Amino acid sequence: MDNDARFQLEQHLGGLYHLLTRFESLSEQKEAVYQRHAYLYQPYKKKWRAGMYWLWVLIGTVALTALTPVVGSIVYSATTPSDTVASVLVGIVLFLLPFPLALIAAGVIVPVRNRRVPAMNARIEQSNQQAAVRIGELTAPEIHPIDRQLVQARREYSDGYAGWFPEKYLSSADVAACWQIVHDHRASTVQEAVNRLLTDQHEQYLRDAASAQLVEQQRATRVAQMNGIINATMQGAMIGAIRADGVATRAAIAAPRTVRIERR
Repeated sequence: MDNDARFQLEQHLGGLYHLLTRFESLSEQKEAVYQRHAYLYQPYKKKWRAGMYWLWVLIGTVALTALTPVVGSIVYSATTPSDTVASVLVGIVLFLLPFPLALIAAGVIVPVRNRRVPAMNARIEQSNQQAAVRIGELTAPEIHPIDRQLVQARREYSDGYAGWFPEKYLSSADVAACWQIVHDHRASTVQEAVNRLLTDQHEQYLRDAASAQLVEQQRATRVAQMNGIINATMQGAMIGAIRADGVATRAAIAAPRTVRIERR
C-alpha cells in the first residue's frame, strides 16, 4: 500500500473517529441536561420481600417488649398478692408473647402494603408523565440546539461513512484502534484493520479471559449505543459516557496511544 493511499485511509478513519466523538459529546450533553431535571420524577414503589417482613417482625417485637412492663403492672395489680402461680404464668406469657404477635402483625402489614403497590405505581406513572412534559418544556431551549447538531452529524455520517465501516464495530474506541493499526502499517484496508483488531482482542482474551469478556461486553454496549444515536429520531435522552469506556477498551487491548490524523 503506497503512502498516499495509507494517508487517505488514515484521514477517513480519523474523520470517522472525530464524527463519532461528536455524537458521544452531544449525547452526553443531552443526557446531562435531562439529568439536571431528573429529580422531578418519582421513583416507583417495589413490593416488600422477606427482608422487610423480618424488619417488621423486629420492630414489632421491640415495641411489644417495651410495652410488657406496662401491661405486666396492670395485670399484677388485678391479681391478689397470694396468687403467686398466676403471677408467674402472667410473667411467662408476657415474656413470650411479643415475638409471635410481631410475626402475625408483619404477616398482615406486608401483604396489605404489597397489594397497594400497583395502585401507588399507577399514580406515580401519571405524575411522571406530567413531570416528563414539564421537563420537556424546561429543557427545550438547551435540547433543540443539541438535536440540530445531532441531525447534522447524522447527515455527515450518512453522506460520508454509512456502510464504509462495519456497524458491528462502530465505536470511537474501535475506530481509533483501527486508525492506529493502519498507522503502524499493520493493515492496508478497513477490513484488514478490523481483522487485526479482532486478533488483538483475541490475544487479550487469551491473556486474561475474565477481563476480555468485560471489555467485549463494554464494546458491544458502546456499539449498540452508537448505532442507536445515529439511527434515532429526535426523542428522549440518549445514553452518554461512551468516551470514557472507549479509553478503557483501548487500554485493555494495547498501551494508550494518541490518535493523530495529520501526515507525519
